[in-house]
Amino acid sequence: MAGRDRPGGLRTRLFAHLEMMRPYTMFHSGMVALAGAQLASEGRVRPWRAALATLVTVCGWEAGLYAGDYYDRELDARSKPYRAIPSGRVSAREAFLTMVGLIGAGYAAALALGRRNLALAIGTTVLGISYSRSFKDRAFLGNFDRGVLGGCAALFGAMAGGRVLRPNVLLFCGLVLLHDSATNLVGAIRDVEGDRASGYRTVPVVYGVPRSVDVVIALVVGWMALALALARSLRPNPASRALLAASLSLALRVYADLLIHRSCVTRPRAIAAHKYLVAERLVLTSSLVAAYRVRAALWLLGASLAATLLSQALLRDRYEHKHTPLVEG
Repeated sequence: MAGRDRPGGLRTRLFAHLEMMRPYTMFHSGMVALAGAQLASEGRVRPWRAALATLVTVCGWEAGLYAGDYYDRELDARSKPYRAIPSGRVSAREAFLTMVGLIGAGYAAALALGRRNLALAIGTTVLGISYSRSFKDRAFLGNFDRGVLGGCAALFGAMAGGRVLRPNVLLFCGLVLLHDSATNLVGAIRDVEGDRASGYRTVPVVYGVPRSVDVVIALVVGWMALALALARSLRPNPASRALLAASLSLALRVYADLLIHRSCVTRPRAIAAHKYLVAERLVLTSSLVAAYRVRAALWLLGASLAATLLSQALLRDRYEHKHTPLVEG
């Protein structure tokens, strides 16, 4: 067995944790907070405060993913037994303690930014756990809870950066709320069969996929209108405009395909749409950072996009469909 990890061994557990972390989604929340900090300070936020705001939101996002897997473990045992906890590669206790550790690290960093940031971090934790425990299967309430969590990330970054009540900050918070609600609903369309089997009352389960697509398109029209209004207010540089155009073009392509096939959106089509959207939202937020810091925005976009695409290729199919051991036991 040389060169192989035994079942339940360290490498198997580490890869299981990597699956639970979904690294192809983790950078979005940090970029949202960073963009919020730049908008609130008009590009003058101190680098350490921007970095801490980014770190806190990433910790919060990851804690939310662990919370979801922890609280869904019994349902996943029936419908998704290949996932980390039901498969036994990570114990429920270990997942819970990891969640608590991430929350604690986030709170410590939030306190360094100020009491307002800590209070918002605590409130966001409550919303995140509420989503995992109660809201996820409450149709629209679940999708909009995820959108509100995105808006909280934007607001958290704005608090770290300066004036929260700037019109551009409010536009951005609304944009993220609608954008993340739409993306989350696409994820619900992707998972409709498993959610129905597990008893989750998500929007696609309750109202059907075609109506869910209609709701998605309405949300998309809303966030695109806010994005264009924000861009007009910022009067961005050419790099920022190019990134925004790329984001809108990619989003239009994805959502047009869903609309055309609204009556028969298959799981593979919804998965493909969601894969593009996790990249699109990085381009969107980087366009706002680029309005103030072009080089930093391009560097961050390149690094986060590369990590997102690579992790999707290596991990996502295993997590979305069925578990194929990365290390033979």
